[in-house]
This record gives sequence, structure tokens and C-alpha cells, in this order.
Amino acid sequence: MDVKTNTDSIDYKEIFKGNTRAFEQLFKNYYAPLRGYCQGIVMDKQVSEDIVQDAFVYLWNNRKTLDIKTTIQTYLYSTVRHGALHYLKKQMLERTHLPRLAEFIIYLQESEYSEEELIKLEEAKKILQELPEQCRIVFVMNCMDGKKYKDIAEELNISVNTVKTHLSKAYRKFREKLDDKTYLLLLINSFLKKT
Repeated sequence: MDVKTNTDSIDYKEIFKGNTRAFEQLFKNYYAPLRGYCQGIVMDKQVSEDIVQDAFVYLWNNRKTLDIKTTIQTYLYSTVRHGALHYLKKQMLERTHLPRLAEFIIYLQESEYSEEELIKLEEAKKILQELPEQCRIVFVMNCMDGKKYKDIAEELNISVNTVKTHLSKAYRKFREKLDDKTYLLLLINSFLKKT
């Protein structure tokens, strides 16, 4: 492990050998300043605590394979900053796309359907809500916002193949749990015509 040392008293090589006391000292020295730094970015105390804790957990769990070229302090601040920016990006995507999903669910609830159709709607709604977050966002962008794979990939900073994988996963979930394989697509189509 090639880590540049700081002026403080922690023996960083001991951390990478698995010395818990050295790691605890590192945590005590940097937790509060990192939390303050992170909170200045995300503006949420609990989220900043989670991000900082995740940074320390990652450091500890990957201590044998990490190749830190800077000081450990710089590494920790960089990791926390990356975590905070990832959180903000995720929040932005949720604010942008999940209202459209909520609007769709309300539309489904307020439309007039037979009792059997309402049961299927509830099943479809449950499947939508159970999809992993990124998968659900991709599904909403493609099926409800009508965006092309390439546009989705650029907006989410993922590959076109990842977009296809998410959509394939979403459709597979609907096919597995809904008897009528085209039922959800017909609902989406009718929703889009009304908006």
C-alpha cells in the first residue's frame, strides 16, 4: 500500500494491515470534519452521516486492494465528495421522473375499470413500485416520457446497453406477474393519449 503520510500521529500502514485501533483513531480524527464538509454539500445531517460512514466502511472493507496515491485525508474527502454528488444526482433524477410515475398511478386509480381490471391495475402498480430505482426511472423515461434509449443513456450517464437491460428487466417483471402480457403497455398508451 503506497499511501503518503500526513503530519498527524496515525500510522496508516497499520490500518491497511488491519489494525482496528489505528482505524478507530482515523475515524475519530476525520469523522466530524468530513460530516461537516458533506453536510455543506447535501444540506442534510442524516444523509451526510450515512455518506461519511459509507466512506469509512468502504475504506476498511477494501483496505487490502486500494491503491491510494494521495494522502488518506485527501482520499477520504474525495470519496465523501463523490458520495455527496451521487446522492444529489439521484435526488435530481427522482424529482424529475418520479412525479410522472405518481401521476400515472393516480390516473390508473381514477380511471373507470371493471373489478378484474382494477385488480390487475393494483398488481401493475405494485410491480412498478417494486422495480429497483434506476430501472423504474428508465422505465418511466422510456414508456411514459417517450424518450429514446440514447437520450436516456445521455441523461443518466449510463450506456445504451444498460438502458436496454433495465427495460428488459422491467418488462420481464411485468410478464412474470401479469397474466396479460400487453396489459400494462395498453394502459401506458391510453395514459399518454390523455396527457
